[in-house]
Amino acid sequence: MNCKDVLDLAPLYLTGELESTRAEQVAAHAKVCPSCARELGQQKTFDALLRQSVLAEHFDGSRVEGEVRRLIAQSSQRSGSQRWMFALAGIAALLLLALGIRTIFSSQAEPVYAAAALDHRLEIVNRQPRKWFTDRASIETLAGRQGISGSAIDAMAPAGYHLAQGKLCRLDGKIFLHLVYVSDVYVNDVHVNDAQNFSVFLGPADGAAAIHAETQGAEHVAGFRDRQLSVLIVTEQSGDAALRLARSTAAII
Repeated sequence: MNCKDVLDLAPLYLTGELESTRAEQVAAHAKVCPSCARELGQQKTFDALLRQSVLAEHFDGSRVEGEVRRLIAQSSQRSGSQRWMFALAGIAALLLLALGIRTIFSSQAEPVYAAAALDHRLEIVNRQPRKWFTDRASIETLAGRQGISGSAIDAMAPAGYHLAQGKLCRLDGKIFLHLVYVSDVYVNDVHVNDAQNFSVFLGPADGAAAIHAETQGAEHVAGFRDRQLSVLIVTEQSGDAALRLARSTAAII
């Protein structure tokens, strides 16, 4: 068994789905090949971070259920078909929200732009509870799988900002690394303006594209794609700020 065979079989080997004879061959090769052993170790670490960051999340439907009950109770004050139309319309709207669908998603917008804006709104602005990585080693491991170095992560922070946290997320069905950069301006250990913070999403590319910007509700999104990477910047500051951040990131990556 050669190095190519090991790398091809690595996903099945790490998940325990490889039949025993082949698994023993992979393990034997890894013992005498430091390069393959290192790659298997990195993939194992990445898989663990992926499960912890994405698969462990759950949706808390208690607030939606409460709003549905409130709308049903409110509809009882109306009569006949008007009452039920009112209740059903409200429930439908809440269910769409629970599924992560926003009215900011226009027919002209790229789905991934709307998804990035929604993710930023829920996780950064509304601060929904999520598992974030704040230690440098974990974030660099996640970034490395996207082909981004630790120095590039630092360089993406403009003056007066620093990298605060990172995690994996799904945007339009693809895995992205979500990095959050926060302002260094504090008063009594509290951010002067959390709206100055911004998100950077790094994910797989599906063809090169020049820098493009869209406004999605209160969020401004600017992004681009090269042959290997998709980059999205989301901020509440302004469309111009999003474009400036996207241009500076493009120069780094």
